[in-house]
Amino acid sequence: METSGASTAVAVEGACRAVGLGSSDIQSVRSVGGGCINQGTALRTTRGDFFLKWNGRADHRFFGVEAEGLGALAASGSVRVPSVIAASGPGDEAAWLLLEWIEEGRPGRAGWFRLGRELAALHRDAGPGGPDARFGWSGDNVIGSLPQPNGWNDDWAGFWAERRIRPLARELRERGAFSAAQANIVEAVAERADELLGPAAAADGPSLLHGDLWSGNVLFARGGGPVLIDPAVYVGHREVDLAMADLFGGFSGAFREAYADAWPLQPGHLRRRPAYQLYPLLVHARLFGGGYAASAATAARAALGG
Repeated sequence: METSGASTAVAVEGACRAVGLGSSDIQSVRSVGGGCINQGTALRTTRGDFFLKWNGRADHRFFGVEAEGLGALAASGSVRVPSVIAASGPGDEAAWLLLEWIEEGRPGRAGWFRLGRELAALHRDAGPGGPDARFGWSGDNVIGSLPQPNGWNDDWAGFWAERRIRPLARELRERGAFSAAQANIVEAVAERADELLGPAAAADGPSLLHGDLWSGNVLFARGGGPVLIDPAVYVGHREVDLAMADLFGGFSGAFREAYADAWPLQPGHLRRRPAYQLYPLLVHARLFGGGYAASAATAARAALGG
């Protein structure tokens, strides 16, 4: 089994080779946080500083879909994301992604306010399909380390039930992480998705989503400007991002104020919020276990008005 140091060396070598840097161009390699799943390295070179994230257990497609998502967010012109410099390919020994280095600063009210307005602008973008966009994405991607099934669907409620809720609920039941009662209450939300979510989604239309918007996936550059990282991009109902932002906390009230000022939410959004929080809770139940299965069932009951 590779040691962490050996794996880092493999990733650094592959990334440098891809952008034409030799060993003499590397000034320092420093371990930094890479999230719950990946490892990260601050790479200082004669051509500037970079952030290199890598995963010795993933294949190159893992970071390929992240690069694609970052590219889609950048193309909207609404939010800042790290520039993608290069990504690993089939011939690399480790999966890696080389990104622009962003010097972090301290967020203030102005930064959070700006994030709210920029997210609303992102959500005004219907994604690659433009005005005729459907819901979903052209290919499957990932959320955390889990596969995230996509494809295109004209029906938002059907997409939410079939691509987000049912696959994870079924897997949790098969693994014994869900009781029959928990599985049944989640299935009830899937069955009533059109009634619960359809009208507001139809009124708002499709939105390009970050898809994994918790506070750990927002950083603020020096000077206070917000930067979004680690997306799980697809086209969906804009309330998905907002519900996840509310789920784990960490977002300033200025963020919500600015978003509501830029694009007020449809009536009843608080009633819909548990149905949208159900998906990240199912993801966490699958990844981390613990009490997340019970939390998912609680959200499902709340979504049904219980």
